[in-house]
Formats: sequence, structure tokens, C-alpha cells
Amino acid sequence: MSSMCGFIGCLNGALIERMGRLLPQGGPEVHIFQHGSAHFAMRAGSGGIERLGNALIASTGHLLNAEGVSVSVHDVAEGYRRLGIRFFDGLDGHYAIALWDASLHSLVLARDPFGVMPLVLAQGEGWTAFATHYKPLLALSQISSEPDLLAINTFLYNGWAPAGRTFLKEIRPILPGSAVIVGTNAPKVVRTKPRPCDYQAPSEPVTPKAVLDAVERSVNSYVLGMTARVGVSLSGGVDSALIAALLRKRLPQAQLCSFTVGHGESDPDIIGARQTSSVLRTCHHEIIVRPKDLVELLPMTVWCLEDPGGYDEFPQLYALARKAAEKVDTLFSGNMCDTLFAGMPAHRRIWLGRHVPGAKKVLRELRAAELTGTLPPSWLARAVFHATKGRHALPAPCTTGPDQSRLAAEEMAFVDDDAPLFRMLCSALTSWDNRMAGQEVLAAEFGLKSCMPYASKQLIDLALRIPDRQKVGPRQVKAILRKAAEAILPHSVTHRKKYIQQFPYDGEMADVIDDLYSRLFAPSKQAKMRVIKIADVQRLLRRGKRPYKSVEVRWLWNAITAEIWVQQFIDHREAFLSDASGGPGPISI
Repeated sequence: MSSMCGFIGCLNGALIERMGRLLPQGGPEVHIFQHGSAHFAMRAGSGGIERLGNALIASTGHLLNAEGVSVSVHDVAEGYRRLGIRFFDGLDGHYAIALWDASLHSLVLARDPFGVMPLVLAQGEGWTAFATHYKPLLALSQISSEPDLLAINTFLYNGWAPAGRTFLKEIRPILPGSAVIVGTNAPKVVRTKPRPCDYQAPSEPVTPKAVLDAVERSVNSYVLGMTARVGVSLSGGVDSALIAALLRKRLPQAQLCSFTVGHGESDPDIIGARQTSSVLRTCHHEIIVRPKDLVELLPMTVWCLEDPGGYDEFPQLYALARKAAEKVDTLFSGNMCDTLFAGMPAHRRIWLGRHVPGAKKVLRELRAAELTGTLPPSWLARAVFHATKGRHALPAPCTTGPDQSRLAAEEMAFVDDDAPLFRMLCSALTSWDNRMAGQEVLAAEFGLKSCMPYASKQLIDLALRIPDRQKVGPRQVKAILRKAAEAILPHSVTHRKKYIQQFPYDGEMADVIDDLYSRLFAPSKQAKMRVIKIADVQRLLRRGKRPYKSVEVRWLWNAITAEIWVQQFIDHREAFLSDASGGPGPISI
């Protein structure tokens, strides 16, 4: 991907050069454009920057029109000149766009529906700045280093900063699927199509063929005219297997590379992907990541992600992208399939809460118990807890500061709706967090172009028209997608269980977590700022040599990655403000 940044208003124009040097991806050269009070900078990769009449336009990513044909930055400029903000309704693909309209004295910032391409914003008196990553914004002394404790506390509970927030109080992401217009008045947010509010809960069934055709069109739109070396990130599930099968169909004679990351020979993803690769005749590569590798991988992963998020999968995906970049130029993945077709554990819980008497109350109590460190109140929920978690309450997450409030959606709230999976998808589309941007920047760190066909507008539109009963049933999730995939993949692949990508939480993992704690939180280590309450972290530490339980790993993982973030972006803020040629980088721990 290319990366871009810029500002409008009463800032020193010379600052754009420092911001441009902090752009992390897109090639060695920084291109700077100025139009009146607007200053844009870009490291050119895919995308581009252009001045057309009274407009200055920059775009990153892979832009497509409604027919799946590539769109250039010149096409964006012409489309906006003809249609104004309505032009973005017909735009597809993965994109972040910045457009300075001098005639209206307005800055327009637009982002694709799932936020595959990152884009953030900061504002002050008489100025607005933007960037695809917030590292360039930290070059502006006008932006403070004050952390957003509410966002960080939400991350400590849920594993992600909430939608519309970053870990920094004065930097906000552009919401996916929207265009923000910044003019003389307060910023105006315009939702772009597909808009969930335009849809009614579906009742008419959709055919599996319609699903397969839509996925195939999306895959083909990224392959059209492609001469680059192509690879696919292959897990043990059906999502990525279907993408790989459609790539093989489209490119029957090409060498198609596949890449899988896991913890070793016993990893279900390693085993499942190996079987899929054999069926599809891909040139397969397996990347093994051990817990001990986290000492190296975690700081680099957080540096790329900026706001940390997720768990084991992100350092593993960093390692996968690093290896894939040696073999291919473009990497396809099956991301977003679970969200569209209801394949996550949360979707199964919602189905159970809707269809099994008493399940809603039990599931709600179990989740509350996990977050509060107390046992469930009812006898039934407590019996389930004892059978699955043990007889003692699990520890609560770490926290920040005295105010323990957080921003988090209660998933079981959807259960009472007549179409809970549909409502959950609508909610995700209107308040999606930054996890897809995280996967993009990990690939882009190594010069890879990332393609996520499931994140296309046509598939979002289709998913909003599929009734709940076709997505989740008594026996399986993603039912209609599995049925669609049967036309091109064997049953052994389409109905294989998908496992969570994670390390074994054994003694080796526990030793690594203890080591990371000692490196980051040791009393002898002087910290410029402590965001995480150290007493909370110490409370989670094991006694003796027993392995950590899964929830203990999650809470400690969040505390560790948040502390790495503090040391990289708060403690070393002066490096972003400096004109020194070296610049900041990931810390070593």
C-alpha cells in the first residue's frame, strides 16, 4: 500500500516534510503537494496523488468501481467533480481517500466499508491533519500525548479499542464506510452505501449459487489484469479455502503460493491448511512461531498496528507476512467472512440465546463472570461455569486509573430481536473497529498488497439480504457459505471445524509471559508513564509453575501489549518531534 498524510489550515508548511518521513510504507520517496493552505504527502505505492482544477486528491489502496474495474486517482477526481460526495457510493475495494476542495474550502476524508485501509484525523484551532497511520501526526507538537484511558480500558476488557477511538485522546479514526467533510463548520459524517439503515430484516432465502457467484466476482475483480506473484493466507477453515479455490480456477496455470502460520505440527490450522493445499495444488509454505518468538515479534507488531489489538494471531500474521513477502507480491485472505456469514463464537452464542430456553440468561451471566472476576449468581450458570472453567472465579481484566468505565457492546442484547444476526451485522457495519486496518498494515510493512475479497460492497449487500436461518443452524455456523463452497471444494474441506489461531497455553507460554512481565513491569524498571495499574498485573501472575488459564493469558496479553504501546508512542514521543534523520522505531524488550 501507499501511505499518505497532510493538513489544512494554519500550520507551518515545513512540517509536512517531517510528517512525510514518518510515513511507514510505500517506497523510499516522499512526494509533497501543496494547494493553498492544503499540504499533502505520500509515499507512493498503489494509489496516487493528483491536482485537478481546484481539488487536490490522494488515495491509497485498491479502488474499484461497481463493475469491479480498477479506479485511478484521476478517476476519483473526475468522479467527485461530477457527483460530489455521492461519488463514494459507487466506489468499491479497499481505499482511503483525502480530497481538498478549494472551491468549497472543505477537506473530504473517505474510507472503505470495513476500514481495510487505515485513516485517522486530528483537529485544532484553525487546522485539521490526517494520515493513514498516526505516526506522522505525532510530528505535530499541537497534538498532545495524552492517552485515551477510556479507549485503553475498553481494550483491556475486549481486546480492541472501541469504534471511533484510538489510544491517543486527540487522534480519531475515520469510521469505516463513511466520508467526513471538514469545512468551516463542525465536521459532517456521511455514511456511504451500503447503508444498513436502508435494509429490512430479510425473509426470502438466498441461493448458495448466488453466494458463490458473488465471492467469485469479488475475487476476479482483484485478479483482473494482475501480473504480480499471487499468494493466499490459508487457515484450516473454509473462508480462505474458498478464496484459494477461486484463485486456482481463475489462474489455472499460475503458480499459486499459500502460507499458513501456526505453533507446530499439532496445530489444527497447519494440518487443515496442508490438506487444502494438497487439494488445490498450491506451492505451500508453513511458518512456525513459538512463544519464545514473542520477545522479538510483539514490539514490532505493536509498532505496525499502532493501537494493539487481538491476541496470538497478530504476531503470527506479522511472521506470515514477512515470509510471504519473500515469495509473492499480493496476498489474498479470507478476512471478514465470519462477520458477513455469522461464523464467530458470538454468533453461535446469539443463536443459542435465541433458540434454547434459558440460554440467554446463562450466557450473559457467564460473560459477566469473566469480566468481573466473580462467580455467576444463578445455580444453572454456576454449574456450567464449574464444568467449563473450574470451581473458582476467574480473575478480572487489568484496568487504567481510578475511572474503570469502558465502551463495550453487550452482544446478548441482540437476542431479543426477531433477526438478531441481521441486527448484529448492521451494528458491526455502523460501528466497526480498526482490526481490518491492522491486518492491512502488517502485510504492507513488507511491501505486500493485501486483498480481502469478502470485504467488498457487493458481498456486504448480499450478506444483509440473507436470513438468519441460512447463516446459523443447530449444527453449524456459516451454513450457506459452506453449502456454496461445496460446488468447488470437497466436503472434507467445507465442513472442517475452524479453530482459533493461538499458541498452546502451556508451561512454555507461561514462562514467556512471566519473562515479558519482568522485562516490562519490573519494579526496577523506571517508566516515564504508567497507564496500566501495576497492582492489577501482579494480581494476575501465577503462583508456582502451573500454566495460565486462557482468560489469564488474554488479560495479561492486553496489559503487556498496552505497556509496549506506552513505551513506544508515549515515552519516546520526542523522537517523533525531532528533525533527526534516524527517526523513531520499535523498542526492544
